[in-house]
Amino acid sequence: MIRFEGFGHDYGEGVVLEGIDLELVPGAITVVCGPNAAGKTTMLRSAAGLITPSRGRIRIDGEPIESMPVGRRARRLAFMSQRFECASGFSVRRVLELGRVMVGRDRTTIERVIDELELHELLDRGIAALSVGQSQRVALARALVQCPGDGVLILDEPLAALDPRWASRTCDLLRQRADAGMTILLSVHELAIAARLADHVLLVARGGVVAHGAVEAVLEPAHLEAAYGVPFELLEAADGTRVPVACGSESSNPL
Repeated sequence: MIRFEGFGHDYGEGVVLEGIDLELVPGAITVVCGPNAAGKTTMLRSAAGLITPSRGRIRIDGEPIESMPVGRRARRLAFMSQRFECASGFSVRRVLELGRVMVGRDRTTIERVIDELELHELLDRGIAALSVGQSQRVALARALVQCPGDGVLILDEPLAALDPRWASRTCDLLRQRADAGMTILLSVHELAIAARLADHVLLVARGGVVAHGAVEAVLEPAHLEAAYGVPFELLEAADGTRVPVACGSESSNPL
């Protein structure tokens, strides 16, 4: 479990986020949405222990994250950044092996993730030789390799560079992990994906929470217009999901 208690942060140039109280429980996917510069990345990096909050506290299993030794933190959570940062000389195989350094070598876990993300043909390639979408899949794989089945998985824009097939496939993988007991927190820009994937949505804008709760209650036109400053309407996808679309937009892809 991960809990935000009065969480807030600024970088000395004004508040980025303020007053966030949120509890994430095992088996659920929480998606953070909001306009650019709303603080989504700051929130996720703070949850991973990479940024110390200016105000409030973040706890994992009741323990303040800033007081957790690095090894124990690595055994409880995994983080995928928006931009995959890795030494270009490493092969994909080596990147995945490094994901297990702090948690114990386990070939079974690595092989499972290789199969799930179809990485067999990439294993001996250097990271620098991959496309952006391939790099994104490797970054996700590294996080999945590290995160225990009952751990916390934190993903910053994990679908941003993926084509429709892999975006859909990744959503399915994340749902499988959540159903098996993992706690998942991620940010996305595509509201159609949030509508399909999330159990809960946190909508942030202008330093605060616009709405938080079940998908249908948060991804509704009034809340979205308050966050993004443009009107929205709800369309029904083929699977019955109600997908929010900015009025006049022709770019929605409800998967």
